[in-house]
Amino acid sequence: MLENSIIYEQPLNELIRVCLRLEQLFQQVDHLINDQTALGTRNIVALINNILHLLDRPDLKAKLAKELGHHLSNLMRLENTPHIDQEKLRALLRQLDDLIRCFIDSSGKIGQKLRDIELLNMLRLHLTTPGGGCSFDIPVYHNWLQQPVDLRHDTIQTWLNEFKSIRTTATLILQIIREGTKIQEKSAENGFYQELLDPQSNLRLIRVYVPHGIPAYPEISVGRHFLSIRFYSPNINDRPTQFPGNLTFLLAYGS
Repeated sequence: MLENSIIYEQPLNELIRVCLRLEQLFQQVDHLINDQTALGTRNIVALINNILHLLDRPDLKAKLAKELGHHLSNLMRLENTPHIDQEKLRALLRQLDDLIRCFIDSSGKIGQKLRDIELLNMLRLHLTTPGGGCSFDIPVYHNWLQQPVDLRHDTIQTWLNEFKSIRTTATLILQIIREGTKIQEKSAENGFYQELLDPQSNLRLIRVYVPHGIPAYPEISVGRHFLSIRFYSPNINDRPTQFPGNLTFLLAYGS
């Protein structure tokens, strides 16, 4: 079922929500990075501004350092454990420790150098308007978009390098949580599933695996004591209706 499933993820705290949004934004950047057209460059610049907006939180570095410290402590307990690749584990521990120091020792917000670039500041104001960033809005931007491909590409790469640490951190946090999930098979009767949660479990991420052949998708609701999953029949034109039958799915708990 794992290999032939659609995976739906539900973050259970704000930091994991930010990591998932960053992951999606960086995936879009990777998809567009080789587009040499002016339109492709515009799309990447818009994504860079979206990333900056997402990182515009004064307490984000402290929260990231705390989250990395949590996983560092958990992984340190695996040292000298049989059947664990100790060399790989030590490399991961060093990486976590380096990232923690990076956030603790740095000053300003993440991506602060990009916030000091006048062009990006102007674009942040105009890109909130539908169709914003036209030649009559910011002529200097229109001029830059007409420059040679290599010049634009080098500038974009320089800007993206400012996100190297945060991208690595978001990727690593999600990887550790996903690879450490406990997966169980569950059944939803008439499209509904509910279970009691341990308030002390400190879950970070819920993952629901629905086999491709089942015409249903989940809406996940998690409170302090209960996890509820309601499955709906997909319909993009009308209001969705609850899936009428019973279905089997996989549920993964990440902490």
